Amino acid sequence: MSPRIAIFTAFLLGACSSAAVSSVASETPSAATATPTETSAAASAPRLVVAEDAAEHRQAPNGKGDVFIFARGDNAFLARLELAGGGAVPEHRDATEEYLYVLEGSGELMIDDQAYTIAPGTAVYMPANAKVSYQNGDARLVALQVFAGPAPAAKYDAWSPVDG
Repeated sequence: MSPRIAIFTAFLLGACSSAAVSSVASETPSAATATPTETSAAASAPRLVVAEDAAEHRQAPNGKGDVFIFARGDNAFLARLELAGGGAVPEHRDATEEYLYVLEGSGELMIDDQAYTIAPGTAVYMPANAKVSYQNGDARLVALQVFAGPAPAAKYDAWSPVDG
């Protein structure tokens, strides 16, 4: 396993494990005994395996951002985020922790008024409710994005679906 994948996997497992522990501890008996064949569980269940070319693709209204959604579960969200050269993410706060792992591109990320330069191989942790903004460099940014909960990813529902 490459060092980049190992680092990202460690972040992903850390993000999901804390959410999973609280989720499992609060399950009701009926939820704990639900089977995959029940229609209510099957209708809301995330896809277990997703090939890159089968990921849900959505594009930002300004056309400068794309997200390829791999997993959207009850306790975590995983996507590939792409931002055009010169693009920006305005200041915002997300209710859950967020992780990024940069594959391509570079730029300046602000987390709670502290500037960080990010580039390929950089892993980023953003605490819940941190004030975050990003200014991309000249090249396209490609990053894996993980939210430790599905709520912040709901913003992508307003982006336009792109058919493969």
